[in-house]
Amino acid sequence: MKPHRILIVEDEVLIADTLKRYLEKQGHTIVGMAINFEEAQNYLEKHQPDLALLDIRLNGEKTGIDVAHYIRSKMSNTKFIYLSSQLDKNSLDHAKETFPKGYLSKPIQKETLFTTIEIAMHNHYGLNKDEESILLNDGHKNFRVSMNKILFLEAEHVYVKVHTSQKREPIIIRSSLSEMLKKLPQKEFIQTHRSFIVNTEHIDYWDKNFIYVAKKAIMVSRARKKDVLTYLEKIISTIQNINPTVQNIIS
Repeated sequence: MKPHRILIVEDEVLIADTLKRYLEKQGHTIVGMAINFEEAQNYLEKHQPDLALLDIRLNGEKTGIDVAHYIRSKMSNTKFIYLSSQLDKNSLDHAKETFPKGYLSKPIQKETLFTTIEIAMHNHYGLNKDEESILLNDGHKNFRVSMNKILFLEAEHVYVKVHTSQKREPIIIRSSLSEMLKKLPQKEFIQTHRSFIVNTEHIDYWDKNFIYVAKKAIMVSRARKKDVLTYLEKIISTIQNINPTVQNIIS
């Protein structure tokens, strides 16, 4: 197993110490052990770990789900796996909307922990290896943009605005949305409306009519709604493939 830099966010000290001992024996580096949102935020900003193990219920008002949202908005290279006992449906629905790389039920088994981390990080690095940059020209300058930095694309007349996490203003290119879709990885990008393509890696949450990316509400058209929601449910099902123990909880 490739060693990783891991943050443990767990308010039960005994469990956190046990996880630390297991992981360090496997060669991983534990960058910190946080018991609440504020401590987790500090460790994330200071160390920018490869992976965070997030207990969903934490000390304080904010939960591990809030930590996950912070990671998704600020730490695009940090992946996370949830740790929790049985959840109520409302909490589980909120957890699913953050697209975790896995889910571990307590009491956590050592071999399940190792397997979940290995598969989650293998999938992450495998996707990053396959993701190449795309060259965009706005008529004056050429921009080389990593696929995983693209948030969403927005059609406007004969132009497409490419919104990224790297630049405050979108890159505007002369192209059609359909032509752009052909150049993007099909696993990560989906067209939700005749005017929008979304990178599913950056979705914060969604409802029946909108997908939310970087505080932007992106419309899901009536014609595409069924396909989009089915696609999103398939992404959620990857949690079950990573850790079969979650099947009874999600179903």
